[in-house]
Amino acid sequence: MTALRKPLALSLVLLLILACFFAPFLWIVSNSFKPQLGIFADVTPISWRTFLPLEPVLENYRTLFERTNILRALLNTAIVSAGQVALTLVLCAMAAYALTRIRFRGAKAVFVVILLTFLLPVEAMLVPLFQVVSGLGLNNTLLGVMIPWIASPFGLFLLKQAFEELPRDLEDAARIDGAGHVRIFVSVILPNVKVPLLTLGLVTFLFSWNSFLWPLVIAQSPDIQLIQVAIAQQGSPTQLPNWGETFAGATVATLPLILLFLLLQKYFTQGMAMSGIKG
Repeated sequence: MTALRKPLALSLVLLLILACFFAPFLWIVSNSFKPQLGIFADVTPISWRTFLPLEPVLENYRTLFERTNILRALLNTAIVSAGQVALTLVLCAMAAYALTRIRFRGAKAVFVVILLTFLLPVEAMLVPLFQVVSGLGLNNTLLGVMIPWIASPFGLFLLKQAFEELPRDLEDAARIDGAGHVRIFVSVILPNVKVPLLTLGLVTFLFSWNSFLWPLVIAQSPDIQLIQVAIAQQGSPTQLPNWGETFAGATVATLPLILLFLLLQKYFTQGMAMSGIKG
């Protein structure tokens, strides 16, 4: 009897944890299908009515796509996220290769200094980043949104751990065949670290897609707004927010991330486990 109670208790705890994470998302989706006057009607006390629309309507989605520029914001976000993923993978992979496969004095110090940038909060870097990006003439451009974040300390750490696990024999065999650093990097190293590369790409895409503060600062033009900024700025500053459109926008913005995660979750969990265990 005791042996049966332990799995049951564990299942209940896991269901409770799942509910804590899933309930806010379910509430957002539910409210996106409720009329404006009924959105906050069933908030207290919490019941099944809070998470299920009694008479679902599509009015919020219709007005969202008619009144706002959300399709343009989605396209801008997709361009920025894809570009940031590509540039981050290239830069971090090259840096990780240099720090693990090329022996030079000060390599460990360089790696430690890069990791220390983890400690810098984004808010502390906003002003210098804005001055640098504006000085480069990238203010109000999609390149200006993505360029400060392509040098990822987490990406370098993840790929460096993966590169160090590769046997040196692969590199030595390629070198005997006359391969240089470029050929070894492209033909030997990268094909053997596909899982960490996919993991880094997924994490970078999630970070870029959900970014709000930096796009709000550097991209003031409505034509290059990203999705999170567009959702936050929908409506008029002199009027109360249209919560139905806000919840509908949040639902639309979340769907691509859910689909991407479901497609690549295997690589994501493998990569996270690898970075944690081998650190």
